Amino acid sequence: MSLNIGKMFHIVHVSETLRPLDAWYDDVFVPRRGMMDDNYSALEMREGSLLVMGDTMIETMASAPKPGSEMLPVGKFFARFGRHLHSLAWYTDDVGAIWDRLVEQGIRVIHHQPTDRPVEGDIYTHPKDTLTQLEFFQPPAVTGGPPDVRFDPTWPEQWAAAANPLGVQRLAYATVVARDRDRATTVYVDVLGGTIIDEGPSTLTGTLNTYVAIGPETVVELAVPTDAGSLAGRDLAALGESCHAMAFMVEDLAPVVERLEDKGIGILARDDTTILADPAHTYGAPIRFTTVAVPGDPRD
Repeated sequence: MSLNIGKMFHIVHVSETLRPLDAWYDDVFVPRRGMMDDNYSALEMREGSLLVMGDTMIETMASAPKPGSEMLPVGKFFARFGRHLHSLAWYTDDVGAIWDRLVEQGIRVIHHQPTDRPVEGDIYTHPKDTLTQLEFFQPPAVTGGPPDVRFDPTWPEQWAAAANPLGVQRLAYATVVARDRDRATTVYVDVLGGTIIDEGPSTLTGTLNTYVAIGPETVVELAVPTDAGSLAGRDLAALGESCHAMAFMVEDLAPVVERLEDKGIGILARDDTTILADPAHTYGAPIRFTTVAVPGDPRD
């Protein structure tokens, strides 16, 4: 079944406090800011900002320093995972159809509207049912949701003219670490309607990877660790299935190496086409830079 899943909305990156995480992205990536900064959600007692690099939006997030926030989802997530990537989110023009499909397939879904079946706004999957939490967002017809500069036709030119010391072009893929390939592909292919575009082992990451195209411009890497000592293997053992890493397309790795060294960010591993930054220096998020697109990427 084909679902109306559109542009990736954002990848959530959680830390203990918001402003130092925002400042780190500002310093290292020089993203576009100003769409949502230091936003406070009273419902979830959490703070967040939206940062854009190329075609990629990161929502930085932290539990608000208020009594009781540790009992709500973001506070609980940080207590269990620490600094870590949290979830993936996509835009949609028919959130109700996605709700119907997920519920039909036995996937637990929540939303904050006073109706059983949403017609706009956000829905969220239970992370245990989809390997990580997934969000689908249909902007309300009146407000349109937060502004997103990536829908501006001149955005590619704006980004090309902006300071971009890492040479980020786009998100190559987001990685979800999984225990079982069959279960992972059932969720991302059979339920979400994605298409397998490539698969194979990676000696660099110690994983067996299945690449799934979701919507018109997102690739998700479903990574099953083959080496228990790898970063993905350790993450799976310690934290379970989760949103594990993100990889950015760049034209040249040399500026990446120079920038990482300048900012005191260690390189955990590398080969001729890909660099793995040390998550100890990237607020817990395994961040990769690669010069090679996944074969079959729908954007190519």
